[in-house]
Amino acid sequence: MIQSPLKNKSRRRTVIAALLALILLLPFWWWTGLWYQGKLLTEKRAQIGEFLAVQGRSLGTEINSRLAILKAMKTFVDGRVGVGQEISAVEFGAYAAGLFSGESGVHSLSIAPDGITQFLFPAGSNENLAGHDLNRDPRPQIRTDVQRAVRSRRIVISGPYALRPKGLGLVARQAVYVKENLWGLISLILDLPPILTQAGLDSPPSGLEIALLDRSGRLFFGEKAALEGNPISFQVDLPDGTWKLAALPAGGWNAAVERPLLQFRGLTLALAFLTAILIGLAIGYQTQVTMAVRQRTGSLQRSLTDRREAEENLNRTLVNLRRAMGATLTTLVLAVEAKDPYTAGHQKRVADLARAIATEMGLTEEAIDGIRMAAVIHDIGKISLPAEILGKPGKLSESEFQLIKTHSQTGYDMLKDGEFPWPVARIVWQHHERMDGSGYPLGLKGEEILQGSRVLAVADVVEAMASPRSYRPLPGLEKALAEILSQRGILYDPAVVDACRSIFLEKDFRLVV
Repeated sequence: MIQSPLKNKSRRRTVIAALLALILLLPFWWWTGLWYQGKLLTEKRAQIGEFLAVQGRSLGTEINSRLAILKAMKTFVDGRVGVGQEISAVEFGAYAAGLFSGESGVHSLSIAPDGITQFLFPAGSNENLAGHDLNRDPRPQIRTDVQRAVRSRRIVISGPYALRPKGLGLVARQAVYVKENLWGLISLILDLPPILTQAGLDSPPSGLEIALLDRSGRLFFGEKAALEGNPISFQVDLPDGTWKLAALPAGGWNAAVERPLLQFRGLTLALAFLTAILIGLAIGYQTQVTMAVRQRTGSLQRSLTDRREAEENLNRTLVNLRRAMGATLTTLVLAVEAKDPYTAGHQKRVADLARAIATEMGLTEEAIDGIRMAAVIHDIGKISLPAEILGKPGKLSESEFQLIKTHSQTGYDMLKDGEFPWPVARIVWQHHERMDGSGYPLGLKGEEILQGSRVLAVADVVEAMASPRSYRPLPGLEKALAEILSQRGILYDPAVVDACRSIFLEKDFRLVV
């Protein structure tokens, strides 16, 4: 099958444009993937950070709540030795039992007057402690912690250490003074596994490795792998320093975000390919359209010459028609003026005045041209009236006046079948109507009267009173303006009256008589 050169060229451009678009989009796709990877890592670190903060605060709360037992026992001992009373084993046991009630993670509580353990609860929990001299403990770290407790008079924490027979313990000690003299030491041993369980550290979320380090940085709980590869950490505050709680996704940070990152890269790569294809198709289509337009342009240009010639012929015809219509109207006006020589030039002056009023009112050019055309021939109906009535120098009789009033209807009948671009016949028909309905021939009121007729009515009255007539004294322009002002809103449109007065009083308009 033979394909047109137009289609072949369009397809080549489609492929080339798609490849170029893909080459430009791939670096952006790669950079977007890196940005999204960073975003995922930031969100993952924030998520793990929130988990560690919750678990770390919970661990600190669990430990500190149990250290309250040590503080309560110190208050008990201070209350006795401060007043010189001896502490009995029964009294100690009863008080310690009340402190231990319902509390998990507490291994034992002991009192060591002069550093030698004498009271132990629960009894038999650690028989090796009875009579043990803390100041002479064979372990250097224990002796150091005991001296720290004596010097600081605060709670000092040792460990964690392995408990017998199993488990992990934490030892808290506080010195008791009578005035400024050392009386002895109180020791509280905590069992850490139940505390870690209550803090939620024994079952971290799947895929997360955690590690817990004491204040010396020694790992005593969790996985060493959690400390490798830029882990998230949280400081657990204790009375005697801080522990470090660290966490890291199993397999590292990149493995933690690998799945959503692959999904994002796959989706954005598909979008990049789709965008490149769409760009290629758009350019190919544009090429095809451009070439088709060029082909059509040649034929159109050839037809434009013929059309221009036809338009020129049409314009010449329109000009000739307008000239013919103008000549016809001029003939009609001259015919009217020939029958009524007293009003010679009246229609032209009314037309000039009406156009000026319409312009002052801000009407459109089209409306202004229609009003002027109607004004030029507004008395054309008088051509049917007897010349002796039109030129009568005295006052008309009632029957003569009624005959004169027919000129509006006659003018309408003469013009209604003419194809004017404006409502010329209706404007002529209504130019003697008045706002209050007292006009003729239809007795229309207000907005029922065409705007052009309302403009023509004022222009007709003002020109008639301002121009001389042989059969009556000249009222003059001043009385004409006073007349339309006195009948403003009654006989004449207020907007037309205001515009008419404005052009005479402010714009210095003059009627050329």
